Amino acid sequence: MQARDNGLGFSPITIVLHWVAAFVVVSLVLLQLVIVNADDALSLVEFKQLRNTLGLLLGLMSCYRFWARLSSFHPLPLGTPNPVELIVSRVVAISLTLACVLLPIDAWLSMSASGEAVELVGGYVLPAPLAEDAGVRRVLDSLFVIGLVPFLGGLALHVFGACKSHFILKNDSLRRMLGKHVEL
Repeated sequence: MQARDNGLGFSPITIVLHWVAAFVVVSLVLLQLVIVNADDALSLVEFKQLRNTLGLLLGLMSCYRFWARLSSFHPLPLGTPNPVELIVSRVVAISLTLACVLLPIDAWLSMSASGEAVELVGGYVLPAPLAEDAGVRRVLDSLFVIGLVPFLGGLALHVFGACKSHFILKNDSLRRMLGKHVEL
């Protein structure tokens, strides 16, 4: 079994973490929508615990993914891509991974600055690295939004590129990201 990415393909670890991270990001968005619109305070606590746990999981997974992305060769592209598209796609991929590291950290710091305990599933509580401070909270919330907007733009570009590869170019990029062997 291939443990790291190389010029010929992605490792099974990379493929699994890619799809788990995609699932976690979608779950976090849906959970936040439920939390914003929830009426019941009891279920709200459970949803926040789940959101915090998924955010921690995303941050830890993305730390590994970011390290692996920087320390391994990225597989060669399929077909003959436009060089500009290739550069943009690789920049978007590394930026999305970095954002998945930084945004959960920012959310944790922001909750700490608001005095809110970051409680995980099972009743575990993350330590608060910051004292309660409304000014720091406003700065951290602003930084979160500043990071979230390009993250969502990059995510849209990533999905657009994946759809273009699959539906328009009809290459085997999706098959490769599902772990199948493809010919370059």
